[in-house]
Amino acid sequence: MLSHTQLSSAMQRAITLAQRGPSDDINPQVGCVIIDGAGSIVAEGYHAGSGSDHAEVAALKNLDPQLNPVALTAVVTLEPCNHTGTTPPCVVALHTSGIGTIVYGQPDLGQHSSGGATELFARGHRVVGGVESEATARLLRGWHQRTEQTRGRVIAKWAQSLDGRLAAADGSSQWITGAKARRHVHLQRALADIVVTTSATVAADNPALTARDEHGDLLVAPQDQPLPVIFGTSDVDNNAAIHQHPALAWRGFDRAPQFSGRDLGSQLTALAEYVDGAPRVLLEAGPRFTTAVLAEQLANELLIYTAPLLLGGPHQAVGELGVPTLTDAHKLTFSSIHRLEADTVSTLRKDH
Repeated sequence: MLSHTQLSSAMQRAITLAQRGPSDDINPQVGCVIIDGAGSIVAEGYHAGSGSDHAEVAALKNLDPQLNPVALTAVVTLEPCNHTGTTPPCVVALHTSGIGTIVYGQPDLGQHSSGGATELFARGHRVVGGVESEATARLLRGWHQRTEQTRGRVIAKWAQSLDGRLAAADGSSQWITGAKARRHVHLQRALADIVVTTSATVAADNPALTARDEHGDLLVAPQDQPLPVIFGTSDVDNNAAIHQHPALAWRGFDRAPQFSGRDLGSQLTALAEYVDGAPRVLLEAGPRFTTAVLAEQLANELLIYTAPLLLGGPHQAVGELGVPTLTDAHKLTFSSIHRLEADTVSTLRKDH
């Protein structure tokens, strides 16, 4: 398996390639390198502007067809696109090529083009996101501004049964979803700048909240791991696993920052002080906190993992939202739905 240093080096090369493309194009600057099992570059490409091959396709055209694609890793500055525009989807090109592992820096924010990484993950590729997160965010900053996009968002995530329960009547909840869905959660953590939980969740579950691979090792390097932040007024044990999170030492913290949670809107906004730019915030907490965030309509996206189970009982994923009638319902739009073995993962966005 390639090291974090090797992936970082490849991503830095991809960033350099991306900068060869036009800086004022309607499309983003994107670079791609393909590396072998030793970390050596075997092909590379970049997007030369609207209408030209995307970086992944350009790199694939330079790839020696005699190489075994399963042993190769494509390293791309931006999540491969999942739609047909002036060119076909890069997801299809990568899947057809047989490349074993896909690594990318920033998620695609487009309503129609996003979801490529999950599509590749669902099709059996190994996928790692968030590598060289700060550098790839800087690369795309101008394009995001020109296209009036912001990478900053609050994502509420939970796993549930088909009837919207987090646990059985006796409280048992590990595991509602299967292994592939749980691996996908770690990919989403790696893409986040900040992961938020509560003091109650820490007391009950003692989560580490690191982005890890299938072997339990760090999925991305400490500098690319999400910063863990706690909401809640209860004291958190100094020995809690969350305080050992590698992103804390990297950023100069001796323990996870904590907010009271009494003013959710302003305190979620205040998380921007920890990030250079608008943060991507992933919420991993219990139903009380999630419901409070949803009731105040503070989440831009929902990430819902659903298992084909019927549980019934009192442990609902979402509680009272203060919606008295159907016309007052919180309206959302499906961005993507993917099958992850027996489970599904749905991404929904706030309907403005």
